[in-house]
Amino acid sequence: MPPHGKSIFLSGTVQPETRFTVTHNGSITGIKTGFGELLVDEKTQQWSLHDRSGATLAPWSPLPKPSLPSVHSVVFKISPSSLKLHPRCYGSGNAPVLGALSQTEANSRAGNGSTSLPQYWSDAGYGTLLVTDNDNKPATWKAKSDGGVEWTIPGESADLYLMPAATLYEWLRNDSELTGFAPVPPRWSLGYLQSRWGWKDKAYIEETLARFRKDRLPVDAFIFDFEWYTKTPDYKVKAPGDPQFADFDWNPTLFPDPVDQIKALARQGLHIVGIRKPRAGNSENLKMARRLGWILPTNPDDPNNPNIRTRNIDYSNPAARAWWEQNNRKFFEAGMSGFWNDEGETSYTEYSYWNLAGEDLLKQVDPNARFWSLNRSFAPGLQRFGAAAWTGDIHPDWETLARTPGQLLSYSLSGMPYSACDIGGFFDNPTPELLIRWMQAGVFFPILRSHSHLDSTPRFPWLYGQDAEAAIGKALNLRYQLIPYYYSLAFENDLTGVPLMRPLVMEFPGDDKVADMTDEWLMGKGLLVAPVLSQGGSRDIYLPNERWFRFGATSSIQGPQTLHAISKLDEIPIYVRAGTVLPIGPVLQHTGEAGSEPLELQIYPGRNATFDFIEDDGQTLNYRNGDFCRTSFSWNDQTKTLSWKITGSYKGKNCFRTLKAVLLSQQGATSRNVSLEHESSVSFQ
Repeated sequence: MPPHGKSIFLSGTVQPETRFTVTHNGSITGIKTGFGELLVDEKTQQWSLHDRSGATLAPWSPLPKPSLPSVHSVVFKISPSSLKLHPRCYGSGNAPVLGALSQTEANSRAGNGSTSLPQYWSDAGYGTLLVTDNDNKPATWKAKSDGGVEWTIPGESADLYLMPAATLYEWLRNDSELTGFAPVPPRWSLGYLQSRWGWKDKAYIEETLARFRKDRLPVDAFIFDFEWYTKTPDYKVKAPGDPQFADFDWNPTLFPDPVDQIKALARQGLHIVGIRKPRAGNSENLKMARRLGWILPTNPDDPNNPNIRTRNIDYSNPAARAWWEQNNRKFFEAGMSGFWNDEGETSYTEYSYWNLAGEDLLKQVDPNARFWSLNRSFAPGLQRFGAAAWTGDIHPDWETLARTPGQLLSYSLSGMPYSACDIGGFFDNPTPELLIRWMQAGVFFPILRSHSHLDSTPRFPWLYGQDAEAAIGKALNLRYQLIPYYYSLAFENDLTGVPLMRPLVMEFPGDDKVADMTDEWLMGKGLLVAPVLSQGGSRDIYLPNERWFRFGATSSIQGPQTLHAISKLDEIPIYVRAGTVLPIGPVLQHTGEAGSEPLELQIYPGRNATFDFIEDDGQTLNYRNGDFCRTSFSWNDQTKTLSWKITGSYKGKNCFRTLKAVLLSQQGATSRNVSLEHESSVSFQ
């Protein structure tokens, strides 16, 4: 265990050796690199961190030592008060204040939809990650009234990682280099994912998919709760277990012939994802796990009920992971596309090791496939396995909807780029208006997934009335048109650590109005969404100091200014930054559908613009070996010329062959239809 050992938080990837020099100035000794300098006064033990220009980022108080051998908690203080009295801290998860963008503390706990991480980025210009000698006892921090930050470290030693980072962009790259970059997810995971607890039988699954296709409602996956593998949930199973409970099986009511069923659904463009619990319910499995020492001790912070707390498997044990892999192998072999990992908060690292097992299993079954999972909490580094996270079991009310974007934006700043929520709420039933507005906001979440409790109405659009189905259908169509854009952003994330969903503070750090803004945000750098998050359809929209276009419109608005907008039930307030080229795809019923329409590239003038548009097979790891196609678009605002250059060898069926370039200017919309050749340009003069 860390320090000086292997932490599950860290990627372990060998980084290029950083060149540094040792400096001496009297009692002060330090190391100087190309990105900053760390100095220690040998007399006072005072530390200080400096950026590449020599500016002080944080003066550090000495690290006190425990006064007694039995004391295993030490505290030190970062005190940048001379630089910025009240620096804001970002990137430490979504807890303890759900929905807040910046945080004042991290309790470093994993809960039902809440994540608190032993890290942060300060707008004083640095980031930090602290790894203790026991990953399951992470450090905590708290902002002090004098502007400092106080860390508490359980244990006797720790590794502190310091990162001079002037911007959130630099922080996210540095953090990803430490904890691991998220791989490009399978393309289907960016489509609409229909989840529920209560799928009834094989016919019900098929009829539901038929209704989606008949009503022209796009969907890429059905996600199943308990019922896919067991007829009765294990919540009432006591500590000794139940000899009849099936931990690793198919429920024959839903999947009497799983291999052929999943193949048939796949031919219709549907993927299957099943829930997994971190515990055993079968008495023989529990007896074996206890005999081998695989059961985790009860965690008082675990939010789950007492019946299941005593049955969780310790996946940090390699033998336990191997057992899990052996028993889950048949599900991947049958064609299941991913796992939904739930209720794994028994230890801070449970989701980490659980996903390590899942990724390893898929490598055995299909070494070239992309692993995908959805998790109710996360610790640093979980993203590198191909994992996504969602905000847990929530209620269907306007307050919860309004709080959700801030939680997902906090995930983005914490190194988790793929996040989701239970659209429509897990418990009870939303009103049609609430479900519509939630679904519209979800178009601009990294993962678009609805879910519902066994006793709630499924979040199938047609169950909420004709108006709701029409509005939700319009929102889903827009989501699928934006997938080419989102998928390209996923490649950018894989290279840089920059998330798809970004708070405005990333692009406008000098604007105090957006420092904690969560009710509007950016997808990429240019697409600003301000969805309706309250009842009635009206809201204020703040546009920062740029020129902005309404999405798809030719008129523009100069910021900064605040607008008051009233949106119809099927409308979403969306704006695009001047100097943006935005790829828009055709409306599809699933991401595997090969359309014949051209790629539309919307050009919002006002300044030069570039964008790297990426295409590949959407499912294998071949992209890591360069098997993808990059079309680098460039807009010259002075000459009104769009040019592009295509590199890469990939030419699959899902590649666009033609381009419809649309210039949206004050004079109106002008379009050019051209062939996407290796290197060419088109003029709008």
